[in-house]
Amino acid sequence: MQYDLVTVGVVCADVMVKPVDTFPTKGTLSLVPQLEMHLGGLAGVTAVVFSKLGGKSAFIGQLGEDRFGDFILNALTSAGVDVQGVKRTEEYNSSATVVLISSNGERTFLHHVGTNASVSEEDLDFNVIASAKILHWGGSSITPKLDGAPMGRIFKKAQLLGVKTSIDTCYDGKGIWLPHIEPALKHTNIVFSSLEEARHYTGKQEPSEIADFYLSYGVEIAVIKMGEQGVLVKSKNEFITLPAYSVPVVDTTGAGDASCGGFLYGYVAGYPLKKCAQMSNAVGALTVQVMGGSNGVHSLEQVMQFIEEHGENL
Repeated sequence: MQYDLVTVGVVCADVMVKPVDTFPTKGTLSLVPQLEMHLGGLAGVTAVVFSKLGGKSAFIGQLGEDRFGDFILNALTSAGVDVQGVKRTEEYNSSATVVLISSNGERTFLHHVGTNASVSEEDLDFNVIASAKILHWGGSSITPKLDGAPMGRIFKKAQLLGVKTSIDTCYDGKGIWLPHIEPALKHTNIVFSSLEEARHYTGKQEPSEIADFYLSYGVEIAVIKMGEQGVLVKSKNEFITLPAYSVPVVDTTGAGDASCGGFLYGYVAGYPLKKCAQMSNAVGALTVQVMGGSNGVHSLEQVMQFIEEHGENL
């Protein structure tokens, strides 16, 4: 089978509780009006959103033989994401996160890394990768067996097979930053990076300087996700900044991951770079209005209508 997008990296089950403004005393019970479970993770959400927009996507990697693993697989396949490249293991549990959301939207996380920490270069099916237009790594710095040299080798091999590559960086709690992605940057076509974490990866402060840092490695396109400030997209020949759409915010979990799916769909479809940026912005805006990283996006038609109604020339 041919794929437009194959993702590897972080996928998890998000158990989301809202609102949590105070923690109950130990040994007592508190009632909450909302408790939901959704698919999360940089690689998982991007694959799902891409599929919902009409693209052919697959996720490859490793999941545990547990209920969270079952949930993740069901969420992926229900959205049309191919999972033939997923291996199951009894050695580790699947990754899951308890997301505690306060009344003002601030989030507190309790995270179990699980199989995101155990998936390795040997677990990746290159028969699946070779059939893709883009290989997307979501979750640098929290996939320890892929970080650094392994992902450099994987991306190099993918490009030799004619597959484009992209990275969505993640916050590095260990403070290592650039060494986790530098070997892969040399073989990367597109980099997505949230502004605050990008400052750590690059040592630069201004979004344009950050983009230039990534482009200096030969990267084709740098996408700097700036939250409420919108998005900056830079290539060798184009420089685009778009403000964020003004929408009511319910939950920002996974919005950046979802926006990658929007951008990559536009890229594969051959849209102009500005249109790709608009897709990214619109998908992010739809995502923050509901709980869950991919629940706000339903179809390409929905996203296009949103752009038309909220101003195509933003």
